[in-house]
Amino acid sequence: MISNSLTQKVLIAGATGLVGSALLEILTNEIAVQEIIVLGRTEPALKSAKIKFVLTDFANPEQIQGCFKGVHTVFCCIGTIIKKAGSREAFRKVDFGIPETLAQQAADHQVKSLVVVSSLGADLKSSNFYLRTKGEMENALLSYKISKTALLRPSLINGPRKEFRFIEMLSRVFLKLLSFLLIGKLKRYKSIDHDVIAMAMWRISNSANNTTIYESEDIQWIGG
Repeated sequence: MISNSLTQKVLIAGATGLVGSALLEILTNEIAVQEIIVLGRTEPALKSAKIKFVLTDFANPEQIQGCFKGVHTVFCCIGTIIKKAGSREAFRKVDFGIPETLAQQAADHQVKSLVVVSSLGADLKSSNFYLRTKGEMENALLSYKISKTALLRPSLINGPRKEFRFIEMLSRVFLKLLSFLLIGKLKRYKSIDHDVIAMAMWRISNSANNTTIYESEDIQWIGG
């Protein structure tokens, strides 16, 4: 599944989050990865000679234009929730605005792969604001026609979050108790480990497969 690509320069946004931190560790340990550009407001705890941290204000795209030169893959692990963002507008600036900025820069610099964490149920026609925003984000990214645009739609994500999300915790417990019922088409609703998503992102970025949408059961199979 993995191509024998030459050493790569990659870029990651959201490297301090749950999935992003796991992906950063994978990239750091990969012989095929020569340089890792990390865009964000907070420097990651992981240190490596491969990592180049760039303090970033995504509201000013011109600030990061030079970061995309020679990049093979852009990974986007950016994501928040409306409660944490403070408003729907603030949430949209993060979950729609940042991935679109990355896609625009990736297209302008002939980046080969764009791999983005979206959400289970993303649908630009959804009545749910969160899922509709994710669907609109996916649609916007695909309009840039990058050679490989991979959109991952994980179910609830398992892992040691820095902040406590009560509803997510209850949902994960509920899904775990009923996991034996989640078979067939319902498999996509099983919760998924953060490091499995991260590994799937890396493998997809180097795959010859040009699938665009990866549902949660696909992610589990690829990254598990």
